[in-house]
Amino acid sequence: MMTKLLPVAVTAIGERMPQTAAYMTFVVNGQKFSTARKHTPFILKALSAGAAAHGRVTISTNQLQLADEAGRVFQSFALFSGAIVSLDLGLWHSQRREFGPRGHHAAWRYTLEITLVTSSGSFRCLNTDLTLLPALLAWARAYRITVNDPLALALRARGLPRLTEAQFDQLTRGTPYNARCQTIGAQ
Repeated sequence: MMTKLLPVAVTAIGERMPQTAAYMTFVVNGQKFSTARKHTPFILKALSAGAAAHGRVTISTNQLQLADEAGRVFQSFALFSGAIVSLDLGLWHSQRREFGPRGHHAAWRYTLEITLVTSSGSFRCLNTDLTLLPALLAWARAYRITVNDPLALALRARGLPRLTEAQFDQLTRGTPYNARCQTIGAQ
């Protein structure tokens, strides 16, 4: 049973993101981190990966850009100006419906929550590619951005893709992240 509903912007990411979390593909120094499915009919997205659109966070030398699902940039920050105040990390556990060769079944998924706290507001980004974390932490160190990491994910960054359910429960015990989430496409 899911105990927490995690609202996600499924369209109009640029307009809704300051108030609602959004799935975002991250591009860090040219390397892409995303589990967004391309060229998938909408009905299959709704049944498996979820119907949420994916925006894009592009991090390059001295700049961070946020773009909506159509690729339109709606925020841009110069990194050397101190516009990025901090990076807040979290990790959610959700169930989704999968449609594949074995038919319809439930699958568990971990989702990184990356909140970019800026001088103009906060932007909650969701990404299910756990290999993103080491690159993101290296970027934050390079630009001396404060990282708030209540789950100590930085210590486990390389091992996160192999995180088991028991390890997740131990890691998140006593925190809001321990609640199972219902997201787009979940039962």
